Amino acid sequence: MAEGRRVGDFGNQAVVGAFDFHLADLDENLDLHGVGQRAIWPYGGLRNEAGDLFVLERKLVHQMTGGLWLMSDKGGVALNLTPKSVHSARGELRREFTPDRHIYRDHLMAKLGDLAPPDEQSFHLDVTDDTLVWAEGELCDLSGRALGPGMHFFGVDRWPFMYITRAFWMTGTVLGDAVSGIIWFDHGYWRERGEWKEQPFYTQRQVAWNVFSNHYEDGTHEWGHIVRGTDGIGACMVAGDAATTPDGAIATTGDFTSTFVLDDQDYVASARYGTGEHEWEFTAEPAGRMVHFNKARWAGYRAQSGLMRRVGDTRTVANGFVWLECFADRIRAEGLAKE
Repeated sequence: MAEGRRVGDFGNQAVVGAFDFHLADLDENLDLHGVGQRAIWPYGGLRNEAGDLFVLERKLVHQMTGGLWLMSDKGGVALNLTPKSVHSARGELRREFTPDRHIYRDHLMAKLGDLAPPDEQSFHLDVTDDTLVWAEGELCDLSGRALGPGMHFFGVDRWPFMYITRAFWMTGTVLGDAVSGIIWFDHGYWRERGEWKEQPFYTQRQVAWNVFSNHYEDGTHEWGHIVRGTDGIGACMVAGDAATTPDGAIATTGDFTSTFVLDDQDYVASARYGTGEHEWEFTAEPAGRMVHFNKARWAGYRAQSGLMRRVGDTRTVANGFVWLECFADRIRAEGLAKE
């Protein structure tokens, strides 16, 4: 009997596309392709006038959240966790959902009066089809409007997985600094009800996940996710302004190439992705390593920032951000490491 081919295997393919975003389609009680909504991530990167980077990441599992990761490269050493992050809201939240608006607020621990930690910050996240407001007391106060279409991919696999992303260009303050940048509002769907870091896509399949945004001096934007998995599964989904790309989608494909150059600490020094028509190149920033974020994880996980450019694009980047996470052992095992 032949080994390696089993019913339900389709060659590790991913269906990738752009869509018109409607919050009502993301009702947590609605399954998509047989998988359910398990987690939501608001996150992104914003810069102040001096170019200092602030990275925010928070995960919501239904009405629960574990707190805010707020990192900064001020000082030029690494993207380290800021001390005030430990005072961010965590635990159970009050949610108010309508078909066209989702609000998360009033974390329950803040209602304990004198028993609440004295420096604990407030929390308010308000999302519509086209707007996002994210405020956490002294930590951040941000608002903005959506960029282009939503993007999504569905991994046709024995462990099916669906990922949905929506980008917002934001302005406001982080730790008192005036900033601007990108925030994504992403949804993950999978069949089992376990935590994301227990899912096979994370524990076995994910090779590298590259999220990036470029705001150019001419006022245009380009942003996207390039996800490389084992055995060829992956998704390249990149969007741009309607002024430069008629339908907003620059690339939506599961068929693309990836190569990585690793440094001596298993971070990515550079990477290149190609769809045939377009190529993108990542270059690491010396202070872009998310040292504290990585220490909180395991199995060789590495996350970092840097610069991502479409090869041949001569526009000047006014405000760029990258979140690249990888597993160096899987990069090598897949033959994707370039010496």
